[in-house]
Amino acid sequence: MKKGIASQVFIYIFMAIVIALILFFGFKQIVGIQDLTQKTYYVAFKEDLNSAVSDIYYKNAGSVLVFSTSSRNKPLILPKDIKEVCFGGNEIIFDNLKYDKFEIENLKGDICIRTVQSSLTFKLENVVVGEDVYVEISEA
Repeated sequence: MKKGIASQVFIYIFMAIVIALILFFGFKQIVGIQDLTQKTYYVAFKEDLNSAVSDIYYKNAGSVLVFSTSSRNKPLILPKDIKEVCFGGNEIIFDNLKYDKFEIENLKGDICIRTVQSSLTFKLENVVVGEDVYVEISEA
């Protein structure tokens, strides 16, 4: 009878270890998926902004494209870690160093825009000065 009880103890210990490992690796995977989701928002923002700048660049002078909740173009979604986006010349810089800065051709602006619920509201305008054509970004 004592051998049966001793073997049950080892079974319970083994089960506890297996359950702990499942919980540990499951939690690790959930955190990894959440991080991947935030990186996806960053890449989508970068591509959507680049596309919007290209679209407005080839339109007529004075053309405006507004990204806001009340316009046809909804605000661009950013990772939840980013609270402010700064535009300096054609460079886009985030307040969170986890995300790399990047450049967009033909974009100009010297402004920092705060995000609201991980969304960025802004206005793009096609500007012609002399023979230079560029897209200016400003708050909507």
